[in-house]
Amino acid sequence: MKLASLFQDGAVLQRDMDIPVWGKSEPGVYIEAVLDGKSAATRCSADGSFMIYLPSHEAGGPYELTVTIPELNETLVLKDILIGEVWLASGQSNMEYLLGSDWRIIQEDDDSEVLGRKQEKLFGEMVNDPDKLRFFNVEKNASGTKETSCKGSWCKMTAENIPQCCAVGGWFSLGLQMHLDVPVGLIASSWGGTIAEAWTSYEALAAAAETRNLAKMVRRIHWAGKDHWKNSVPDKVVIDFEKIDSVKADPGIPESSFEYTKVDFDDSDWQSMNVGGSWIKQHINNNGSTWVRKSVDIPESWSGCHIHLQGGAVDKHDITFFNGVEIGRTGSGFDLESYNIQRSYPIPPELVKAGKAVVAIRGFAFAYDGGVNGKWKLVNDDNGEKIDLCGEWKAKAEYDFGMANISRIAGAFGRGNPNTPSILFNGMINPLLPYALRGVIWYQGESNAKSVKDAVAYRDILQNMIDDWRRAFGNPDMPFIMVQLAGFGPKEAFFVDSPWAELRESQRLLAKNDPDTFMATAIDIGEEEDIHPQNKFDVGKRLAMCALHHVYDCADAVPSGPEAVKAEVEGSAVRVTFKYADGMKLISEEPVFFLAGEDGKFFAADKVEVDGESVILSAAAVPVVREVRCSWADFPSVTLYNAAGLPASSFRMELK
Repeated sequence: MKLASLFQDGAVLQRDMDIPVWGKSEPGVYIEAVLDGKSAATRCSADGSFMIYLPSHEAGGPYELTVTIPELNETLVLKDILIGEVWLASGQSNMEYLLGSDWRIIQEDDDSEVLGRKQEKLFGEMVNDPDKLRFFNVEKNASGTKETSCKGSWCKMTAENIPQCCAVGGWFSLGLQMHLDVPVGLIASSWGGTIAEAWTSYEALAAAAETRNLAKMVRRIHWAGKDHWKNSVPDKVVIDFEKIDSVKADPGIPESSFEYTKVDFDDSDWQSMNVGGSWIKQHINNNGSTWVRKSVDIPESWSGCHIHLQGGAVDKHDITFFNGVEIGRTGSGFDLESYNIQRSYPIPPELVKAGKAVVAIRGFAFAYDGGVNGKWKLVNDDNGEKIDLCGEWKAKAEYDFGMANISRIAGAFGRGNPNTPSILFNGMINPLLPYALRGVIWYQGESNAKSVKDAVAYRDILQNMIDDWRRAFGNPDMPFIMVQLAGFGPKEAFFVDSPWAELRESQRLLAKNDPDTFMATAIDIGEEEDIHPQNKFDVGKRLAMCALHHVYDCADAVPSGPEAVKAEVEGSAVRVTFKYADGMKLISEEPVFFLAGEDGKFFAADKVEVDGESVILSAAAVPVVREVRCSWADFPSVTLYNAAGLPASSFRMELK
């Protein structure tokens, strides 16, 4: 007899719900399960599989769960079983991010201390029994087949185990446990950089109009040659980019471009670019090659010293120059592994002269994002002095190949690629079915925000996935709480065609129209230079408050910041009414509200007045308002908060 992967010593089972227990044994044999004196029984099917539903049970424990097959004289006893609240945490890298993760593109001198403080803070706030917080990390699996088991084990939230706990999920679990005073179990199943379609079953993809063609492509991965299935690794991305027409190889540096590396080159007509940051998000270039230059004054005391250029990462490859001389390069071909490697290039002492110097970087990105990320500086190895290079650089597109949307290209699909549609449902969700859950917390969307079109489609794609999971877990009303994307990239007041703003709108509308789907926004706690913002505490806390209010009926828990409900024309002004608006106020005068008339041109509201649960907006340039948008950019400012200190979501509303 073998039980499903989640049934181990130390497991947490969901309270107040029927408890499914399943596994496999001999065909047709009688099997019985007992938990705290309550029993249930069934017989194995013709292939030996079985499913038993134990009666619901109040929170408590520890208990023993006994599963017996009398005629085979076989018994399994699981010990230290708790009954409480069980949540599934899923999504991409910001949910995968562990309390002990060190993924920062921005590297600080005290990174290890920062990580330690995060872990100590969580452990220190466990005022109740830390034994009552437990987590199960599902091992990554993109095998390309429908799995029935997964690797992982239930861990108690001890000081030793905390670094391996999902950071957002850890803070969320603690918030629930402190308010409900019951055991909390977190099942973490995430994979960075993945799209929602990868987490949706083949059947659900095939049944939806917007993803039907993706389902067809999934079938075709079985046509791949035998080497694909024999040699690929299920947790390593292997994509044959050479077979994808929209992916272009680096053609090399044109002879004329070497002028860009020289000190006396005139770059006054180049665009400004914030480093670190994405050249794609700053509308400088798409996939292809981009040059960035930074002038710096070298002090007399540095002349002839041993110095080096210390940087963040270049997404994907770079060739870097100092005063016209190449000092280093990282990445080549279709290598995907270089995008987060910290650059560090020594500079020959004979190049280090007092006066003006130029650092020039040629970055090349054949797919996904592209940028010069993190913090960059010159470091004097002889005396330890540093010159900060972050901020405004000059930038110029060399080759613009457009955007290669790898996540929807059939040639990229298959074993080992976690963005193959349905592959993560098969490998990392199916083994969990139908474990009894209270609900799901979800932090994902960055990988579905490659374009405005994709971001608009996300609303239906994610709704399809949510419905799919509710069906699969046998819980049609299962609460689903998502994190609205944090800001990332250079701060902007307004960008009308922002894919991230459009995706946040898809999230907002989904939560508005699905009575069991909710949203906690992280729009105000992102980081310009790092897609993995370090403030996972507030994300987890906001998710917990949302769950406490909507799922557990805790009246004193404020579930979100002000949520826009309706917009009405009042003469030349517009009144936007909000809920969760108690104590609503503006914390600054930065422009975040933009209005458009019949011509569709947007202007910042020049009058913004909070009136109880409403905000009254007007702009002299827009006498008749037809549309209002708030915090509409990849990384916008946020100025509207409620008394709980929670920010308003971005939104778009049209008026008749």
